[in-house]
Parts: sequence; structure tokens; C-alpha cells
Amino acid sequence: MGATRQNAIIYSNDPEQPTITVSIGGMIKPFISVEPGPRVLFSGFYGDNLEQMLRIASNTDEPLGITGVSSTIDDKIEYTLKTEKQDKEYTLAIKTRGGIKETFRGTISLKTTAPKKPEIQVQVMANLKKEVKVTPEYLYFGIIDTGKGTLDETRLTRTAVISHQQSADLTLKKIETSKEWIAAEARTDQTGKEYTVTITLKKDALPKGKFRETVSIQTQCGKRDDSATIIVEGKVL
Repeated sequence: MGATRQNAIIYSNDPEQPTITVSIGGMIKPFISVEPGPRVLFSGFYGDNLEQMLRIASNTDEPLGITGVSSTIDDKIEYTLKTEKQDKEYTLAIKTRGGIKETFRGTISLKTTAPKKPEIQVQVMANLKKEVKVTPEYLYFGIIDTGKGTLDETRLTRTAVISHQQSADLTLKKIETSKEWIAAEARTDQTGKEYTVTITLKKDALPKGKFRETVSIQTQCGKRDDSATIIVEGKVL
């Protein structure tokens, strides 16, 4: 569907213009249009009530009736079909059921009376945004040369900030590192809002070679548990 264009080259014995390019183009319209599109993407934080309105209309003179609506995610969404112009135009309101609680995807199917388009499918996707934000999520220590006489201790320390996007009731419950030679400690000057995590590599225990490890942080906000991960990477000579 949409714009299309085709080109053709005509060859002749005209010495001044041996070839001519001819172009023909046009617009291919669907029998039934779904606007703004047959894909709905919800994106929000836990509990957000999200809604999208679709317009469904016939692009031909044939009458359009919608005889049924069903979905594969009735437990996640609710929908209402309304006739705007009899046998011509409809609106479909789609919203999350009780607020978005998890990432999901599914399909809404509409049965029609149109012989050339007996079924319309609308893809519905939802993205649950992370409420706990880590800045930065990736800490690179670079190349660490342990063979040098004195190793600058500051090169073995990095920091990241943990914050909550929606609330001021954030608590850090637990911090775990994937290796014993990685130490992590949290402190805050803004209780419930923001924490600074200091990550330090223990120079006497560093293994030779490249490393890519993680620091896992368990959090709680209100009664909801959440988590965040920091990637730690570098190379030891």
C-alpha cells in the first residue's frame, strides 16, 4: 500500500537521444483504512492508564459493516467499537485494563462484511518503562596495567547514580557483584530519591585479561520490588 513508481527505458535509433526514460506512478489505497495505523504501542510506567483511538473507514463505495471484535489479550486491554457513519466509518477505543502492569503484545481482530477484506488485524504492544534509573548503566575501566610500579587508585573506582522516575520512596535493599574482586557501596544525600553507588576493583585480586562483569542492585519503592544492573568492563595487563 502507498505510493508506487515504475520506470521504463525506450531505446531508439535517434542519434541525438537514443534512450528515453518513462516513469509512471500512482497511489495504491487499501480497501479499508486504519488510522493512525494498524499497530498500537503503549509505553508507560507501572499503573499508567493508557488509551489509543483508531479510525476505521471504507475507501470504496461498498458498505462496510463490522460484525465482531475479539482479542488475544482480553486480560490486558479493553476496547469499545463505535459507529461514526453507518456502513462507512467506525472508531475503536483501546485502553489498558486497570493500568499497565507488564510488557505484553497481542492482536485485536475485527470481522467485516467486506468481501475483499473480511478481517482486519490490529497489533497491540505495550512497553513497561523501568522506574529505577541507573546513570550510567555501563562503566568502563579501560586498560589496567598492574605491572607498573604504582597504580593510580582513582583508576579503579567508578560511580553510578540510582534514582526512581516516579516516586520519592526508593530504598536500596541489596547490592551484589558477580566477582569477589569487585566491591560496591551505596550512599545517599537524598534519602528515598537518589543513591550513589561506588564500584571499586580490588587491585591485588584482579585477574589478567578482559573482563565484563555485573553489579546487581535490588530496590524497593512502596511495596514494589525492582532491580537494576550495572555493567563493569575493562582489561587487565
